[in-house]
Amino acid sequence: SKPRPALNSEVRMPPYAMSSRPALTIYVAGSFKHKHGVRLLGRELRALGCRMLDWTEKAVPPPGLTPAQRRIWMDTDRDGGQVYEFCRNACLTADLVIYYGASGQDAGVEVGLAAGAGVPVLGIRGPLEGPGLMLHGAVCLWVDGAEEALDLVERVLAHAGTGWTALDAEADGAVRRLGEAVRRRCAAGGTLP
Repeated sequence: SKPRPALNSEVRMPPYAMSSRPALTIYVAGSFKHKHGVRLLGRELRALGCRMLDWTEKAVPPPGLTPAQRRIWMDTDRDGGQVYEFCRNACLTADLVIYYGASGQDAGVEVGLAAGAGVPVLGIRGPLEGPGLMLHGAVCLWVDGAEEALDLVERVLAHAGTGWTALDAEADGAVRRLGEAVRRRCAAGGTLP
């Protein structure tokens, strides 16, 4: 078996990821069609020290179903509502929700649940996506790619690791805006200080 390349977390861990402080708890709202991308994003967020509420581990249709049968299984949550309950609770309790666009109505509902509960939402705009009024308004900050989202989360974590002492002086408006939203959420009962 060929050895796999080392992940960022195996090469270097940022100081805030190694601290005794709890990590940012993140849920990624995205369509089942983006399952692989959501998993890769989650892996990179874990490498930053984040705790993931990962629906991709729960949404696993039984083997042997055709694509049409898998769609029906996903749309009806044949697991007695367990996937729905997990995703709903994740949206309500996370420190941050990341919308992975372009996604469908389920991800839009998840964004609405999160925004309604005061959980900040970072939106990754799909390549051809023009979010509608409600989705656009429920997201506190939009970016054009996963790399930009990861950079923002890493920089917000750095501020959290210092107890938010320099956030008000942060020169980058996007980092400051997302950091303020996460700080408010954490002050209201999230996991970071």
